[in-house]
Amino acid sequence: MELERLIAEFNAQTGIEKTASADGVWRYSADGRVFGVTADEQGERLFLFGDIPPPDEDREDAFRKTVLEANYFFRGTGGATLALNPDTGAYALVQSAPLADMTPEGFFSLVESFVNALAVWCSISAGTREAPPAQSENAAPQSSPPAEGRFEFLQV
Repeated sequence: MELERLIAEFNAQTGIEKTASADGVWRYSADGRVFGVTADEQGERLFLFGDIPPPDEDREDAFRKTVLEANYFFRGTGGATLALNPDTGAYALVQSAPLADMTPEGFFSLVESFVNALAVWCSISAGTREAPPAQSENAAPQSSPPAEGRFEFLQV
């Protein structure tokens, strides 16, 4: 299923009116955290991405170490990758998945899991939460449910 159809289904399920992409990127906000959705040039993989605010300067080294440890076999990222955006220098969370067999339900679940992981890492960066416990590479990604129930998504 192509990304545009998944986006249309997602928007219908979340009550978002028809949205347009900007250069092939759809942007949403969930609980004040902006994230984007796009696909590679071949239309084979979709990508979810969102910026993480930088930690306080005195916590920068500890945060970078925590990021690297969490990236190890995705142990603390729910299957996403933590990185530095080479264009902006901002921390970012990025997740990809094949588009070929993606269902609308699978897409919604992927977005929900990603938004949860983004919220966790924004909290870790802000110093209001500790890093998630390490999980083995064979363990299912762990995510916590949103505090207020389902997220409300907005096109931004």
